[in-house]
Amino acid sequence: MLNGKIIRDSVHGDIFIEQKFLDLIETPEFQRLRRIHQLSVANLVFPSAEHTRFSHSIGTFHVMKLIIDHFEEVFNEVNIVIGDRDKNLCLAIALLHDIGHGPFSHAFEGISKDSHEEWTKKIIL
Repeated sequence: MLNGKIIRDSVHGDIFIEQKFLDLIETPEFQRLRRIHQLSVANLVFPSAEHTRFSHSIGTFHVMKLIIDHFEEVFNEVNIVIGDRDKNLCLAIALLHDIGHGPFSHAFEGISKDSHEEWTKKIIL
């Protein structure tokens, strides 16, 4: 039996997430992404534009899984093995790539001393 959960995504369908990645998702730092809209205030004009940084990050994680699966097959044909450590690292990076975003973070980068990428590093460390 697999250790994890299925998250139903409106774009990608059912996404299985192993417990080790759920542990990252369940942190307060990741959960705050539920309150940050990917499309800023576009939902005020387009009511269905409710895409959050949380759902975006889950989708990015899923797409990375698909990329790994694809290239694993391609690499196996030429005797190159992608190790579990590298797979897990790529999946964690995909999941956490937006962890440093705040509301309107691109707009505020012009007046802030740190970019969202810098905040991402600080939060992870």
